[in-house]
Amino acid sequence: MHVHPAFVHTAALLLASAGLGACARTAGPPPELPEWVRREPGRCLRPRDFSENMETMARRCAEQFVAQNGYTDAEPSADTTRWVPEPAEHGAWESVFRARRSSLVPEAAAVQCSGWECRVFFEARGLPGICARRVVVMTQVFSRIHLLPGLVRTPCDVRPA
Repeated sequence: MHVHPAFVHTAALLLASAGLGACARTAGPPPELPEWVRREPGRCLRPRDFSENMETMARRCAEQFVAQNGYTDAEPSADTTRWVPEPAEHGAWESVFRARRSSLVPEAAAVQCSGWECRVFFEARGLPGICARRVVVMTQVFSRIHLLPGLVRTPCDVRPA
């Protein structure tokens, strides 16, 4: 029996992907990721855990994104390739991070995924008398992660379940 080389390559990739799912709860990106993937700032480097649904993975990627980019109380990532600027931000990263610091709650409030993208909502902090959220958007394969400009205003008495 002859097996086409393209089939062998595809099967090897699928098996490797399945193996990544088994170790998805380890810290940091898998070391076997190509360098071009590691350098893409808006890509989630968390290994895909196929026992989780798309919304759970999107939540984990977005929570990591807001922490790495200085929106929470956590220090921004030391890896500068993880930093993603917003369109209206200018100047040195130090001043950008100072303005972002503690502006979002670190845990996502809600997640919505479709066949094209996922949107993850975070409660905004530091806005007296205003209840609002910011939205992290990413593709369905957890790349091109970025924070949408502006706020989504919400009723102050509504809390996600």
